[in-house]
Amino acid sequence: MNYKGIILVLVVVVIFLVGAVAYLLISQPAENATLNVTNNTTTTTDNSQQLQTNQSTAAKISAAKAQSIASDYMASNPDQFSNTKAGTPSLKGGIYYVPVVITKEGQHSVGTVVAYIKVDGETGSVFGVQEIVMY
Repeated sequence: MNYKGIILVLVVVVIFLVGAVAYLLISQPAENATLNVTNNTTTTTDNSQQLQTNQSTAAKISAAKAQSIASDYMASNPDQFSNTKAGTPSLKGGIYYVPVVITKEGQHSVGTVVAYIKVDGETGSVFGVQEIVMY
């Protein structure tokens, strides 16, 4: 057996592995523990401020008021909203999504939600209608 050949292969493999590990260590950016702590603190503060903003936004218009606004919008557009009524709204991101519910059997069965009227939770203005595509 040729021991010089085996030793040479082992030396080459060890040199390759040392070089690969050194490259990985050098190519990784250095972490700054202080910066990460500061960023986490800032993010936490921003999240709590955002939650407070969302809570104050939600408090300006009630779900019942949003439903009433959607009903008025539907009444002002009878061609688009015949045989429908405004359902119970849900608040997402400061916007009330008021379901448009079928009230008379036709293309869809009674109780089917065919769209959502988007009402601003702060001002009460209608953003528009988000239709549901049904096949």
